[in-house]
Amino acid sequence: MKLERLLAIIMMLLNRRRLSARELADHFEVSLRTIYRDLDAINAAGIPIVAYPGSSGGYEIMESFTIDRQYLSLEELVAVIAALKGVHSSTEDKQIGQLLEKINALLSTSSPSIAYNQHPVVYDFNPWGSTPAIAQKVSTLRDAIARKMRVSIVYTKIGGQSEERTIEPISLIIKGYVWYVYAYCRRRMEYRLFRLSRIEQLVVLTEEFMPHKSEVDKLVWQEDWDTGPRVELVLRFAPAVHVRVRDMFQPETIEIQEDGYLLVRTVMADDEWLHGMLLSYGESLFVLEPAYIKERMGETIKKMLLQYEKASNVDR
Repeated sequence: MKLERLLAIIMMLLNRRRLSARELADHFEVSLRTIYRDLDAINAAGIPIVAYPGSSGGYEIMESFTIDRQYLSLEELVAVIAALKGVHSSTEDKQIGQLLEKINALLSTSSPSIAYNQHPVVYDFNPWGSTPAIAQKVSTLRDAIARKMRVSIVYTKIGGQSEERTIEPISLIIKGYVWYVYAYCRRRMEYRLFRLSRIEQLVVLTEEFMPHKSEVDKLVWQEDWDTGPRVELVLRFAPAVHVRVRDMFQPETIEIQEDGYLLVRTVMADDEWLHGMLLSYGESLFVLEPAYIKERMGETIKKMLLQYEKASNVDR
């Protein structure tokens, strides 16, 4: 336990710079005397810790000190490089690129084993179907976030209505296969998620902003961000589309029936996306509940059939 605590203290000092002995004692739930002994042990091991007096004083590792490669195993370095490559591929962040070069520099050229060690997980944060336009929006918004500049956007809601918003961007997020920007909306006076593919125009303004209090690391989807009311669905899918169904719905919502058909019970937002998604299954789907969505699907199919019949008559 003492060794684990010593390593944790080193990491905390490297990441958070200066900490008081009281903060360390409270964090590890040990006495001040134990912390003083730990700091002495770290110093004796060759890691120089400097003490600063006063109300803002504390302990920190000497600024010129760097951790040698020996503190990270080959496998750990490979894992770090794999993750950074994934992030770099999606953002083209110069700082991440420079960090990759520094980590690679930690690897001795005399050790060719690194060339044959590949992490078992490939991190690729580029969404499928990502376009150069999305990449440009990511780059522009990232710069605005770094400089804390307000951004004017023209945003298209799922129903097709476009409206101008002024936002204060806080973070870029990839959720699933979609890019979002998490931002404070000046119109709604609250934080919201904006899907980048629905941003038609994007202009970085000359107005700086002070970020509002937010917990982006604990971000969860809020139901009021959906564009339609929540609806309980009961859907019956043909066996031919079982792969798509398993890709789309959670396993606990799927029930395989004796005839091979799949019964899905789920809750989703009733909006245009839902309507289009259901129609995309064609004859392989039958909506059991609710009745109004089943009727709406039938009406849409009738209108489509009528449209094609009219087109056929014109061709003749």
